[in-house]
Amino acid sequence: MTDEPKDPPAHEAADARLWALIPCAGTGARSGSDGPKQYQPLAGQPMVLHTLAAFAGVARLTHIAVVVAGEDVFFESHKAGILLSHGGGPTRAGSVLNGLEFLLQQGAERNDWVLVHDAARCLITADQINALIDACAADAVGG
Repeated sequence: MTDEPKDPPAHEAADARLWALIPCAGTGARSGSDGPKQYQPLAGQPMVLHTLAAFAGVARLTHIAVVVAGEDVFFESHKAGILLSHGGGPTRAGSVLNGLEFLLQQGAERNDWVLVHDAARCLITADQINALIDACAADAVGG
């Protein structure tokens, strides 16, 4: 019997791709804001658009997927360049799980890597995302 994994780590698979998954189904209940905090303006635009701009600046991402609540209509007018799932769950973990299943439906493979980042954590930059990818690329489980 061997201890080898069933699926090779993503960094060993020549065809492994990088995907971004942005959970965006929160209601903002704990933030005390009027509505979901990811849609609150910061520097002239909703926080989530700053987050998406950073990920859009990472050329090696296959796609960026955003998971919103079923009734969310925000992205009807802000949809360019993303995959959109209305599969938001009752918790962040539920939204991430639903998002991972959505990515599989969109063509992601089980050995692909997925970067998960909250919609309202809008101070991230493309350089930071690229540095994370570079730091974790040789690791079998990511970071």
